[in-house]
Amino acid sequence: MWIDIMVPIDHPGFLPGFQAVAPEPYMFDQQDRFTSYRHEDFPYTLMKDDHHQWYLAVRWECESLTEVKYARQVHRPSYMDEQTTLKLVDYMNETGFSARMADFDKAFVHTTVFADRLEKVPADRQLRIANADGEDDPAVIRNLHFIDNLYKSRRTRFLSGFETYSIATITENRFYLEQVHLPASASLYLQYFVYYHRYGHVPSKQMMARLLENLWASTQAMNTGWNPALFTAETIPEN
Repeated sequence: MWIDIMVPIDHPGFLPGFQAVAPEPYMFDQQDRFTSYRHEDFPYTLMKDDHHQWYLAVRWECESLTEVKYARQVHRPSYMDEQTTLKLVDYMNETGFSARMADFDKAFVHTTVFADRLEKVPADRQLRIANADGEDDPAVIRNLHFIDNLYKSRRTRFLSGFETYSIATITENRFYLEQVHLPASASLYLQYFVYYHRYGHVPSKQMMARLLENLWASTQAMNTGWNPALFTAETIPEN
């Protein structure tokens, strides 16, 4: 299980040794939507969008959904045990970056899971993956919204969390996972998702980007401007 995280941060200041990396021409509708800055000695990426908001972006591997839930926590709640590891909180303290999130307690996250067969992942677990919920969190939503993609006879499913700042991909296609998704799509789709949440639209005219925008709109409580014919909705029966 992999998680790509983006968290808005205060201006990082002078960046010695960081090199700007321009996106591929087709990724965004305008080249300056996101500019990435990387340093060969650091595992994280710094990004700046065209509204001059900076982000820290990092990828980690996790062993459980509970680990995913805690890893994206931006602030340590007063009720949480000090012994509980909050990986992002600790990482921000170590790197010296300051989160710029006052309205939500978790960073934006794209969770990626490999499964031998999609049908082996129960629908209620798929929903937990989409919402980045821990194994012991209460089930509030009983609907699953997703897009399926077939590539080389293997399925990949793109899911949206419900008001959780989270999206997910579950794939049974190892070629896609290793050659396309982890090298490029996982981070790109998270950038689309962050931009959509902050500015109201996905900054791309590509088909997949437009389909994802429609999917994400369908899982917002106060949004009715989406096309139900362009994704699959599945109701999860109560146990």
